[in-house]
Amino acid sequence: MATSEDSLQRAELLEGRLETTIHFRIAEAKGLPPPDLRSTRDSYVVVALDQEEMYRTAVVEKNNSPLYGEEYMFQLPREFRNLSFYVCDAGGIRDTRIGKVAISKELLVKDGITEDTWIPIRAIDADTEVQGSAHLEINVYEHLAHYVLTIRVLECHELSSFGTTGLPDPYCQVSVLMSGRKEWSDPKRSQVKKKTTDPSFTEIFEYTFRSFEELTSVFIKVAFYHGGRVGDNPFLGEINLSMAEITMSRSHNAWYQLCSRRESESRSNSSDLGSLRIKAVLLEDFIHPLSSYELLSSALLESLEVENLVDSALFILSEAHKNRTEMGKAIVKIFLKSNKIDGLMKAIIEHEVKVTSDPNTLFRGNSLASKVIDEFMKLVGQEYLQRTLQCCIDEIFDSKRNCEIDPSKLTDADHLDVNMANLLFFVEKILSAITASALSCPRSMCRVFALLKDIAVSHFPDDGDSVQYTAVSAFVFLRFFAPAILNPKLLNLRREFACPVVARTLTLISKTIQGIGNIGAMKQKGASMVRKEVFMTNIYEQIMDASHIRSVKEYLTAISDPQGGKESSFDITVYREGYLVKRSQRKKMIVTPKNFRKRYFCLTDKRLYYAKGKPDVPLCTIRVEDILGVEQVDDDTFNMKFMFQVIQKDRILYVQAKNAVDLMEWLSAISKSCPMPPPDTFHNGAYLNNSWTCCGSADEKAAGCKPVSLYVKMLGKKEVIDLPVELHKVYRMLLQCQAKLMDFKRDASEIARSSMVADDSTSTDGTGEEGTLPTKDSTSNALFPSAEGHNPGLHPNSMLAEGHSPGLRPNSMLAESHSPGLYPTSAEDLSPGLRPKSMFSRGTHTMTVDGTKSDLPVRLKAVCSLLVFVKNMEVSSDINIGRNTLKPGSSSEAPFRCQQGEAYLVQ
Repeated sequence: MATSEDSLQRAELLEGRLETTIHFRIAEAKGLPPPDLRSTRDSYVVVALDQEEMYRTAVVEKNNSPLYGEEYMFQLPREFRNLSFYVCDAGGIRDTRIGKVAISKELLVKDGITEDTWIPIRAIDADTEVQGSAHLEINVYEHLAHYVLTIRVLECHELSSFGTTGLPDPYCQVSVLMSGRKEWSDPKRSQVKKKTTDPSFTEIFEYTFRSFEELTSVFIKVAFYHGGRVGDNPFLGEINLSMAEITMSRSHNAWYQLCSRRESESRSNSSDLGSLRIKAVLLEDFIHPLSSYELLSSALLESLEVENLVDSALFILSEAHKNRTEMGKAIVKIFLKSNKIDGLMKAIIEHEVKVTSDPNTLFRGNSLASKVIDEFMKLVGQEYLQRTLQCCIDEIFDSKRNCEIDPSKLTDADHLDVNMANLLFFVEKILSAITASALSCPRSMCRVFALLKDIAVSHFPDDGDSVQYTAVSAFVFLRFFAPAILNPKLLNLRREFACPVVARTLTLISKTIQGIGNIGAMKQKGASMVRKEVFMTNIYEQIMDASHIRSVKEYLTAISDPQGGKESSFDITVYREGYLVKRSQRKKMIVTPKNFRKRYFCLTDKRLYYAKGKPDVPLCTIRVEDILGVEQVDDDTFNMKFMFQVIQKDRILYVQAKNAVDLMEWLSAISKSCPMPPPDTFHNGAYLNNSWTCCGSADEKAAGCKPVSLYVKMLGKKEVIDLPVELHKVYRMLLQCQAKLMDFKRDASEIARSSMVADDSTSTDGTGEEGTLPTKDSTSNALFPSAEGHNPGLHPNSMLAEGHSPGLRPNSMLAESHSPGLYPTSAEDLSPGLRPKSMFSRGTHTMTVDGTKSDLPVRLKAVCSLLVFVKNMEVSSDINIGRNTLKPGSSSEAPFRCQQGEAYLVQ
């Protein structure tokens, strides 16, 4: 018999899922008040759902108007009341919070902050930090001609920890107030509950009234405090109710959100703490089942079979969408998941080489090939990049040596010779690390580099000696290593931004590496190369000798061997990494702080390992094949939140995430990487002191006492690359560029129509037989076959106007019973059987796209396929969601219909 979880699982697989994400950007702050003993601050920003930290920016040193420039997106892990931005000071003995900006969920859902906006920073106190909810039970009964009111606080959820160093020790205080807010009697309080944000209380508070009118005239106030301090206890929130508004026909039992104190609402905040410029948007996307994206998936994958790439759906998407970086990421994952990445690389490289006339400019522009290969290298080469550059980058950051060699930027205290020596030292170290890493390069990258070299050499045979190097160096040096050196934070080599001295050093090293990347121009030592910066001449002359040129060429030759590199531990993809707190896997006795250590964790498609630090040797490695499952652990087990367990055959690894988002992302990443399905049951506690804390069983090998959560079950069935999600990203791109696609369709149609008129002038036969045009309707500019041979898939324009509203499509049209010609479900349905492509042999029917001739029938079919897919998805989204959903792009246009005068081109 199917369980409710199985039913929910099938429902999600069949109908899709709704994913809610928050996207925010922290641009900068201004006017931060200077600290008492320092003129400037070292500051950073913490982003939190209520008070639970989700993200933290890097520290910006010595600046009261810091530029952060960071943005982040995460999937919403739970319900929340406020998205808060805490501005913190990191310059003292311990970090302190300067102030905060809070955005309510209601504002995010309604409008959001869609543009960078300056918002004043407010002071932080107990009333601004209220969060959580409480479950109240209120009863009234008659006793001896009196009315008795009983109040009980059953439980609370997610109370604030403000004013505490850890979890709060909460208690509740109940007051009954008369009109005018005077107390009816002395407040009554509960016992203190230790170290919890979710306390349960057993006390019942009782009050007696002489009449029912007296009872309904009072107010109830339930306040919560932290009782772990001497003196004033920190306020955690309160609930205010009027008995006149409570229906007492039966026991009143309800959850209430905690609020700040009433007197705080009118309290002014006169302190000037500066302003924060931020953007925050909440997005809800309905991810359809994979079958809904079949038309889009087919159109993209069939791009490899199109004779001319400019006529493919893939190329049309790259033309229409402005953000090729976003597009490149999604395309790489779609083709990787479909096992067609090699075919994609071959097609885009051949096209790029074909339209390039000068081999010295090959792959230098922001083309489709450049962005796709760029994103591919970042995806599969992340660990290779870290292993090659990490130690060098860390040394540059830690040493902070001055490497400035521009005379115009030197100060009196600087020494040019010393700075030049420092720069040469770092350049030599990085270049040696790169050229010695050929065997570590992922083999999938080597296959792409081999394609680059072979195709470029075959197209430019006269420049083969140089192009075999420049084609590869254009990517590996100019687009892979140089950007990582210039901005290590961008590619996860450092957590923080570089200080000005280090940033200048990285810029000079990156310039040098880019120069070395132009290895094809170095045909001999001392080759003359025009430089924009004269001050760089010295460094180039010293680094570009015969020895360095030889080592660079040997490296480029090695990584462009399709069988080069390593297919083992280096040819892996990093799914997730970061610092977590782990518990010793051998400890089975009472929990102590010594059992827990902060470690750097890294999950790849082959293993999960942890080390003391990012560049250190792994202390423990777990193969993904040995991971049986992953699940959350109850907070009470170790008195720690956000704990999860990695279940192995002979042991369990207990780990603490930083917050709810971090926990969810680690659960997701590990679940997707496990080749085995999750177990049916698990223990949500730990085996301590010879028994399980969850069920009390003394058998360490006892079967789990709790069913695996539906969330983990669903994750276990998803792939690491979530194909529906990536296809949905492409759909959102198409939504944003519908107008551009319509322009493409119109341009192709006009040229095709002109070409058709030229064909018509050479024909003397209007019978519509092969080799001639179909009959032209005398009452319409549209083209139709004769009345007797009317094609049921086409309707005159008048029928489109009178038969239905152009913006509507009945639900039945999603099924097989849709009205013929009303709304096509695929590009082929637009004009079945009408004028085959062979009938255009006498006309040109081409246009120039990206320097090559486009085949209009093929190109128009691809454009129409994308437009039809977009409109079908918009209708399907409205039906499935059943309510307003925030979606990027406009959906106000009428459904796309192929005009009759151009329909013949599609089939």
